[in-house]
Amino acid sequence: MNDDGFTFLPGGARVSKADARMDALGALDELGAALGLLKVARAGTPDAALVETMQRDLWRIGGELATGQPALGPDAVAALEGEIARRTAGLPPLREFVLPGASEPSARAHLARAVCRRAERELVRVRATHPEIVFPPALAYLNRLSAWLFAVARTPEA
Repeated sequence: MNDDGFTFLPGGARVSKADARMDALGALDELGAALGLLKVARAGTPDAALVETMQRDLWRIGGELATGQPALGPDAVAALEGEIARRTAGLPPLREFVLPGASEPSARAHLARAVCRRAERELVRVRATHPEIVFPPALAYLNRLSAWLFAVARTPEA
């Protein structure tokens, strides 16, 4: 049992559950769950498979935080940028703030986007104390993922 406020990371490092890494890992876990809800809402569409890939990418980022070894490459960021361009190509320009809740899938995308932004902020906090375990593709990926989620939320069929 480990009920003393500490946990073990892969490799045996014992860290406080108040460590910034644990906050970031928790936010990534929440984001994966929020993406799971979006995946269910978009079942039967190409988005569902794409969201599952994103969930796997989040596990890679979590692995980086836990082990200090890079796992997510810049190719994942580039692929996400391509998806953002494809998704936003047909959207009208923004003229006002977007109120979440146009549809259930849209609301789920907005919720995932908000969690993603928090995960990004938590990763930035980790970088302040553990710069050696936060790799540039991870931060870029979370930033682009929130942009993709915003685009999905704005898509009429979402």
